[in-house]
Amino acid sequence: MHRLNARHWGLVAIVAAAPFVLAFVLGASAPQLLEPVLGTPVGGLSWGLATVLGLVGGGLFARILAALQRPRIQASPVLRLLGTVGGASAVVTLCIVPAVALMIIGPGWVLHQHLEALPAAPTARSLKTSAVDLLGQARRAYPHRLPLSLLPGPH
Repeated sequence: MHRLNARHWGLVAIVAAAPFVLAFVLGASAPQLLEPVLGTPVGGLSWGLATVLGLVGGGLFARILAALQRPRIQASPVLRLLGTVGGASAVVTLCIVPAVALMIIGPGWVLHQHLEALPAAPTARSLKTSAVDLLGQARRAYPHRLPLSLLPGPH
């Protein structure tokens, strides 16, 4: 890998950082997905594994680029192009796509579990019952303006 130049290491860094960048894009575009996951073992594990996969992908891509530095491959622009595209495709397929899937599946699974654990919605109440409850709350909050003696109900 000592044959790689700065351009190659830049490509390796882009590949290795892809899960980090995608995590920030996911967080910026859908923060409601991240809220139930932050601080949970499943969310941390899925994002940790995604990070490891990104770093493994970067290392694999560096090895592929180093193998492409052979004189026979460097002499042919077609072989260089095919090797670079093939190597990048392999890394994306083996590492980046599973990392993105982990970052999406982890929060999705936690959110699904969270929604299943919620209690059932309360039954619908009549408009009159809701109005009486709201009036009672207002009278308790402002007893000097709304006397409590006028509360409806059995006496």
